[in-house]
Amino acid sequence: MHCFSFSDREALRFAFVVLALVALFVVGCSESSSAPADGRFEPIQEATPIPRQTPEELGIEPFIGEAVVPNPTDPKNIPDHPILNNDGDSRIHNDHYNTGVYDRPGPTGPAIEVISHQLGSLTGICAMMAMLENGYVIASCFIGAAESGIRVNLVMFDNENLDIVAQRDIGPRPFIPNSSGGAYFTMDAEENIIIGPPNNLQQYHIAVNDGAPEFVLDKSMDMTPYIRENALLQDSVIDYEGRLWFMATTGEVGYVNLETEAVKIQDLAGDLEECPTADDNEALQNSIAHDEDGIYMVTCAALYRLSADAEGEVQVDWRAPYESGSEINGILPGSGTSPTLFGTEDDLVTICDNADVQINLLVIDRASGTEVCKTPLFRPGESATENSSIGYGDDVVVANNDGFGGPFQPARTMFPGLERYRATRDGDGNPTGCELVWKNDDAIINSNQLATESGVIWGYGADPDVEDEDHFYLGAHEWATGEEIFRAYVGDGLPFDPITGQVHMHPDGSFFMGVIGGAIKMSDVAK
Repeated sequence: MHCFSFSDREALRFAFVVLALVALFVVGCSESSSAPADGRFEPIQEATPIPRQTPEELGIEPFIGEAVVPNPTDPKNIPDHPILNNDGDSRIHNDHYNTGVYDRPGPTGPAIEVISHQLGSLTGICAMMAMLENGYVIASCFIGAAESGIRVNLVMFDNENLDIVAQRDIGPRPFIPNSSGGAYFTMDAEENIIIGPPNNLQQYHIAVNDGAPEFVLDKSMDMTPYIRENALLQDSVIDYEGRLWFMATTGEVGYVNLETEAVKIQDLAGDLEECPTADDNEALQNSIAHDEDGIYMVTCAALYRLSADAEGEVQVDWRAPYESGSEINGILPGSGTSPTLFGTEDDLVTICDNADVQINLLVIDRASGTEVCKTPLFRPGESATENSSIGYGDDVVVANNDGFGGPFQPARTMFPGLERYRATRDGDGNPTGCELVWKNDDAIINSNQLATESGVIWGYGADPDVEDEDHFYLGAHEWATGEEIFRAYVGDGLPFDPITGQVHMHPDGSFFMGVIGGAIKMSDVAK
């Protein structure tokens, strides 16, 4: 078990050579014991289902459409990260490129089984989930109760039945309707977990002692000396050279040198003055993408690439401003998307802006920060997104979230829409613009993930044609055409609302997802 450490004591240096760069990471912990003989851990909390109405009680069909006939596409082609997990479980949007792509299959239907586990008396949403090599699922969950408030928890679920086999309360979190302060984590190739709840950078590993797993804290670094008062950490990630990058909601972006414990900062707070109505602790959101050249992140005014210069200082390589709009169309001002890196030449990055009336897909050259294309999305007056795009080859897929009223508001008010665009190139491979591949104005999925082994775009959303209550469905759409293959009923009402969150795909083809009421699993019924 290899662990990052914020201390040099007893540290060992591991070198990784990637594109002539050496990535260092510091190792300092080792606890080991054996798992049970059958490989299954005893639960510390058996799953209590989230109450839901059955399709029969609602008078609806549990499955609409046809079973999936796999039409595989090529596996995603992005560079391996020298330190992080490269199987699709390292980051909130699957990988360090934020591709939203899994080289996994997904279920086929027509019979979809739903298993759930209710967490907390007020809320139990698990924003990010990742799959361990042994099949178990780990998650970062905001669990809320009247007596304790909101607490950030690391949870390890049994992937077969959603029983909890390990859990650790890692701190309180203010009741703020956004993803900062512990929603996202990073998992490395050794299954170490790096998370920031709410202003400490922490690392955990999973140890098995006396046949039971537990989350063990390796180190915690207080970041309050480096960020503004009341700031929350939004995201953190290890780069190719072992630097631990972070960003705070108040505009500070930087990294920790894990060998020296030195912290380097670039303050982007000036951008936040352009936010329409953002509070200081709600302005800088979404997640970081990165490649060998730097990190990519979004403020409410611009897309940035930052890197460490020859002296180790944080520098702004380029800044690409966008239309931030005069209204908040999602959780916070500005773009609702995290940057997604893509391109057959590994050279592009995309976000969506927040332009009034109709938002735009923006494709930017990664080297220069220059605009490749700006393309309006969806329909005037029915156009917004709070979810990052799929980036696959030269193609981008965006889901519509306009009408989203924020957490704990009805989801059925969101307008439908799913669109796919392709970056065009000249004979020398240089990007020249973007073209529409297809659009589906009726797609109800509010998030999107591509499964290359089946050639299916998967998502989750509420039926906008049902009045008075939310009926949530798992939806499957063809990658080639955008046409709906099927939708399968999952649950009803606020407890099954994911707040536009995404489905997380297991290697066995099942899906896991965090919803306001807790955690759910969606899979083919065993035959």
